[in-house]
Amino acid sequence: MKFIKHIIFCLIIFSNTCFGKEFNELFVIYEPIESASQIEKSINNSFNSMIYRLSGNSSPSNVWKIINAGNARKDFIKSYAIKYINDESYLQVYFEKDLLIEKFNELSIPVIGNSRPSILFLIKINSGSKTPYFLSGSEINSTLDSLVVNLLREISNSRGIFLELPEFDLINKNELISHERLINPNNFIASQYKSDEIIEIEIINTGLNSWMVEGDINLIHAGDNFENKFINEFNQFLNFKVDNILKNYLIDTRKNNLVTISIANINNFENYKKLRNIIDNLVGIKEIDINKFEINNITYQAEVYGDLNDVVNELSSNSFIEISNIFIDTNSLELIFEE
Repeated sequence: MKFIKHIIFCLIIFSNTCFGKEFNELFVIYEPIESASQIEKSINNSFNSMIYRLSGNSSPSNVWKIINAGNARKDFIKSYAIKYINDESYLQVYFEKDLLIEKFNELSIPVIGNSRPSILFLIKINSGSKTPYFLSGSEINSTLDSLVVNLLREISNSRGIFLELPEFDLINKNELISHERLINPNNFIASQYKSDEIIEIEIINTGLNSWMVEGDINLIHAGDNFENKFINEFNQFLNFKVDNILKNYLIDTRKNNLVTISIANINNFENYKKLRNIIDNLVGIKEIDINKFEINNITYQAEVYGDLNDVVNELSSNSFIEISNIFIDTNSLELIFEE
């Protein structure tokens, strides 16, 4: 019994806390770029990614709907600059939020706000050459590991969704695998995270150039190039999964409502500026005006896209906002600003 308690205690130590679900740089795209001569191409690619991210749909149909309506991609760009991240060059492109939302509204394209879902990936790898382990973003053991981690990061950035891997050190990872008969490792790791969905995949080497994949992806492969085969399957699976989960977060821009929002605990001008920045960044806010200003309390009258529930969803993911009351009959909210 003491041994089992020790294992569980170790798991609690290395388990990660859940990530926030607010996508902070929703209207900023980082597009890889090899040279200054490719800026035009990178701008086009960044615009496409912005539309995929905002619409929640990986189909190019919305991109062409905007272009065919007589709009140039550059019309929606606020600024751009070349940035160096981990010794690699990226074009950092800032997009005009209001212009994009207005165009989506005009063309009846639903949008997704700052609150974004998270998917936790429990990927167990048994290569046959070392102790089986769970893949993490910080411990790369093979080419396959690197390909999977990079694909998750790429899709997470381009689609504006949290695709998460558990984090723990190698010793605890191996210890977890060794004692999986005592506890269910997948269930325990998953319990340490707040996620909308959990994907479980096990990759097993069954012989010379022979592999089997079980769980949410099923694949049997014999021959060379298993890594490429798996990544192609994984990429298709990810886009299908992301498309489907983002459908639940769509805001109907054709619907407009008036919502009263009261925020308490605004103790100084810095609080006010931070609060206003939060509100201005919300995708679902069309227009907003101060209705009443009292000591430590501000009341706004906001015209919003969608309905009250959409506003609640966006605000609930912000770490500086606590929702204290929701009044459906009066279409109003009471919030507390937390410094």
